[in-house]
Amino acid sequence: MRNFNVVKIDSKGRILVPFHIRNHLNLNEGQEMIVNDKEGKELIIFPLVKGNSAKIQVYIDDSPGSLSKVMETISGNNVDIITSISKTIERGKMAEWSAILDTSRCNGQLKTTIKKLRSMKNVKRLDIEEK
Repeated sequence: MRNFNVVKIDSKGRILVPFHIRNHLNLNEGQEMIVNDKEGKELIIFPLVKGNSAKIQVYIDDSPGSLSKVMETISGNNVDIITSISKTIERGKMAEWSAILDTSRCNGQLKTTIKKLRSMKNVKRLDIEEK
């Protein structure tokens, strides 16, 4: 596989991913991808593999260590966090954490992870959508 490719953005803002890259990564039409900008200098593209990705939204106590407990539970079950964002909803009371997860290495333990998260005292609500 080549180390780099030069591509152009068309008039509608689309980028063509060369065939050999699509083929190598097994990318198909309609597949969802995450695009992150890295310090305004480069784009990072993550393909979301069907059956190996999930979107999670967790409402937690807004207290020190609350988010780290959630992340520790997730990572302790071999679920990788691809990207996430957190914000305070009501200072000292409630915060929200949303993430895209790679579940390919959790060996079918996502349901166990969700159950553990829902049983945590600091978790107020959890919504998850498997991709």
